[in-house]
Amino acid sequence: MKEFLVKVLMETHKTVYRDILVNENHTLFQTHELIKQAFGFNSNELASFIKEEEGWDNDTEYPLEDVMNSGNPTFDKIAISDVFLKVGDQLTYVYDYLNEWKFYLEVIEIEVNENKIKDPKILKRFGSPPKEEERNLNGDDAQSILLNAMLGDEFSEDDEDSFKDPFDSDNMDSLDDYEEYQ
Repeated sequence: MKEFLVKVLMETHKTVYRDILVNENHTLFQTHELIKQAFGFNSNELASFIKEEEGWDNDTEYPLEDVMNSGNPTFDKIAISDVFLKVGDQLTYVYDYLNEWKFYLEVIEIEVNENKIKDPKILKRFGSPPKEEERNLNGDDAQSILLNAMLGDEFSEDDEDSFKDPFDSDNMDSLDDYEEYQ
C-alpha cells in the first residue's frame, strides 16, 4: 500500500504549513476534512481541488459539489492515487469560494507500507494559521475589491470619499465629441 507524505502550505503572509500522511485509497474528501481540521476551520463551505496541467485551460477541477454541472467528478469519488503519481506532484485546494482560502499541496515522499494507515493523519504543524472568521467579506468589501481591481493605484480606501465615480457620466467623454465618429 502506498502512503503519501504531503506538505500543505497555506497562502498567507507568514509561513504556515502542515505535513499530512494519506494512503492511496483515501479520497480527496478525506483530505479536505483533514485540511480543515489541521488549520482550525470549522465551517462547511464549498471547496475544490485543482490539478494544474500545462496551460491554465487544461486544469482539472474536483469540486465538493458539482454546482456548475461541469461533469467533473466530485472529490468524494477521487482517490489520492488518482491525482498523486510521484514525488513533486501538486494540487491547489480552494476552500470557501467567497473568502478564497488557498492551500498548495505537494507530495514530498512516497513509501510502500504493508500496514496501511486507517485514517489520514497530521504529522507536523508549523506556524499559526489565521482564524477562519478573520476573512469574512461583506458587500462593502466586494465593492472595494472591484474598484481596486479596475483602477489599481488610482483608488485606495483612504481617499474613497474624494474619489470621482468612474461611471459618472460627467466624467466620461461622448463619441459625439469626436468628429471622426460622427
